[in-house]
Amino acid sequence: MSANVKFDFQGLDHVALGCSDMKRTFDFYHGVLGMPVLHSIEYMGTAESGEQVPMGQHFFFGVGGDNPNAHIAFFYWKDGYQNVPDEKDGGPPSGVNPRAIKVGAMHHLNIRVAQDRIQEYCAKLAAEGVSYRHVTRYSDPEWREVRTTDGYTPPEPGCLMDSVYFDDPDGIHLELNAWLPAWDAWPNDHQPWSRDDR
Repeated sequence: MSANVKFDFQGLDHVALGCSDMKRTFDFYHGVLGMPVLHSIEYMGTAESGEQVPMGQHFFFGVGGDNPNAHIAFFYWKDGYQNVPDEKDGGPPSGVNPRAIKVGAMHHLNIRVAQDRIQEYCAKLAAEGVSYRHVTRYSDPEWREVRTTDGYTPPEPGCLMDSVYFDDPDGIHLELNAWLPAWDAWPNDHQPWSRDDR
């Protein structure tokens, strides 16, 4: 029972959480604890006027160790609503960011794997009857994702990360992830937003 013969895990990569104020989170994890900001992402949305408006941020705080990409990830959404009901309860109310999560709650747990085995792991999940979502991410020139439900879409040149998401029997959201070389060039210089910035 001590050896995993199905998946070759390469260690815990990150835990993703929700926060109520990215500036305050930044000041604590970077300022107080001294964690480096490995990368940062800003998500934009479209207002009713058609104008692009800031929607959310995602910061990656490095925790050190053998894996240079190991981090604590935080999401912040400017709409201020951070408690999205379970989908079976009808989904989020009108106007709420559908990706928002409860402040302090775990969004997902990430385990690092080798990129050249992700297609194999998708097949293994399917063989076990586990529904999954394969996602590749790009920044050319804007952030975009290619999502495939219960299937696999090979990464294109310039892919930043290759991930598989699925849930355990209690609904805990898991990710198997590989960081690709393009990810190392992703910036870390976004200014963290405060919930007071409207």
